[in-house]
Amino acid sequence: MKNIKYYAFPSTTKEAVALLLNKRYKAMALAGGTLVAKTLPETVETYLDIKNVPIKNIKLQGGNLVIGAGATFNDIDLSKLCRGWAGGVISAAAAKCSSQLIRNMATIGGNVARPHSFNIFPVVLLGLDAKVRLSSRSGARLVDFQDLYSSGLGLRPGLDSLITEIVIPGKTRKWKCEFVKLAKTESSWESYITLFFSAEKKGKGLAQVRVAVGALSPKPFRAPETEKVLLSGAGPVAAATAFAAELDAARAGEYRASAAASLLKRFAGSI
Repeated sequence: MKNIKYYAFPSTTKEAVALLLNKRYKAMALAGGTLVAKTLPETVETYLDIKNVPIKNIKLQGGNLVIGAGATFNDIDLSKLCRGWAGGVISAAAAKCSSQLIRNMATIGGNVARPHSFNIFPVVLLGLDAKVRLSSRSGARLVDFQDLYSSGLGLRPGLDSLITEIVIPGKTRKWKCEFVKLAKTESSWESYITLFFSAEKKGKGLAQVRVAVGALSPKPFRAPETEKVLLSGAGPVAAATAFAAELDAARAGEYRASAAASLLKRFAGSI
């Protein structure tokens, strides 16, 4: 961090964005800063501490669950709203992020601002069809989470824009969901693989399913062929076989593919 020349402590989103856009300062926004020593680019000269920006609330709005980007993993773990949403999967995921010390500091906004293989929330938010609210030069805009890491977005969160909210759509509130972190220990930051499964029942069949995979690459991805098999009603064994094939194509390796397929089979059998 020898390149840091200035520290700034904005108190509003508008002030934070203005500092990011001022080329003189070469600023980068950070909240918990748990990975700052490893990931701060050498081109950054201003440490923009956004802990005083009021973006920490967790609330219901228009039927959706809205999580402020400044909410910590611990805030999310303990939130009654998060614990009551989609079977509590959002809180369960937050609880599996490293140590309690890290959970007290790390924020959901920081966890999704830049792609990294071992970040917890990207695979969860992809599976929940989440949206992200960004503030930039052109004002606030809501984008699909799946587009956040796309070059077509034209923004670099934390460098020329600020993530302020994560919006979980109301349709997911009653979904049956499961988050799995396969790692050496529950407190390990590194994971062999992270998985998100969800299903919405409709009569004797399924209206929607999501199978998302993380930790294999910086960007999480969904398994479309596996989802199709689940929706067809072919059963847990057929779904597990399809999932193993998709993971093999993604070069997950024999252990990850086998373990993930078994975990999906268990989930599919419980729907």
